[in-house]
Amino acid sequence: MTTVSRPLRLALLGHGFIGKIHEHAALACGQQVMRIARSDDDWRAAVDDDDIDAVIVATPNALHHPQAMAALAAGKHVLIDKPMAISATEAREIADAAATAERTLLVGHMWRYRDEVIATRNAIAAGSVGTPAHTIGWGVHAGWGPGGWFTDSALSGGGALIDMGIHAIDTARFLLGDPQPTVVSAALGSVYEGHGYDRTNGIDDDGLVLVQWAGGALNLSSAWSAVNSGWWQPLLDGVEADTHVYGSSGTVRIWPDLLVDGAIPTGYVHCSLPMYTAQMADFVRCCHTGDTPIASAEVGLTALQIVEDAYQAAGWRSLTIDTVAREYR
Repeated sequence: MTTVSRPLRLALLGHGFIGKIHEHAALACGQQVMRIARSDDDWRAAVDDDDIDAVIVATPNALHHPQAMAALAAGKHVLIDKPMAISATEAREIADAAATAERTLLVGHMWRYRDEVIATRNAIAAGSVGTPAHTIGWGVHAGWGPGGWFTDSALSGGGALIDMGIHAIDTARFLLGDPQPTVVSAALGSVYEGHGYDRTNGIDDDGLVLVQWAGGALNLSSAWSAVNSGWWQPLLDGVEADTHVYGSSGTVRIWPDLLVDGAIPTGYVHCSLPMYTAQMADFVRCCHTGDTPIASAEVGLTALQIVEDAYQAAGWRSLTIDTVAREYR
């Protein structure tokens, strides 16, 4: 693994909402990171610049694959926002390119770096619920949904499931010790009228995904997760990535008392900077040491594969979109 022995010099591709968060997270890492103080409207110039060590890909989903592949080909380490790509085929190509180039690749599943999520995972690993049996999780926006490229399936790869549900899927997997999916099923819909979402353009705003698991750090023989995904939901049953775990001798939920009458308390910021800063610090550390990040390529690929299988199971994608063999089948 090729490593970096000085402050990491970063290039940021994309400066929308998530790009700005990544910028603030990098700056919060202090002297570990060096920002090159210039801008360019040609992302390839930044990727090819010899002064750059690592590239943060924070652009629309359809650009993740070409930009990450170009960065890895140029010898850069890569932090890529979730979803890793818009298909598992593309995600696997990125993972393979990173391995071949011996570069760090971190996929932005940032809830793995949130203190409450880590504490819940540790409690489960310590036996607080006995043997986990199932989980219920949420990846939902209530009373709101995005526009722009998020609602163009050619750019996004889908709707609420690939945007929000993927967070809850990965969080459930993390809590259960990263088992492998064995069966994926789903029901998806576009039911909230007036927002321009519909099945014909591949944009889902409502869904339920069921995943059966086996193996992992807890050596599960069988467990399952239900994940609710959606935009414009009429009620918020759980904040983004909130997960309730049921086991043979107890239950635990990440944020059991957060919502009041289905609403987030005034002034509370759920997607706060510290977890992004912890994610960035992990990325920087792995670029220096060659270690595998917590949110590794395998993490991003597995989450996206589940999402893709859910779209296919619900009849929203043709099986010809991705012909990669399912390792878990």
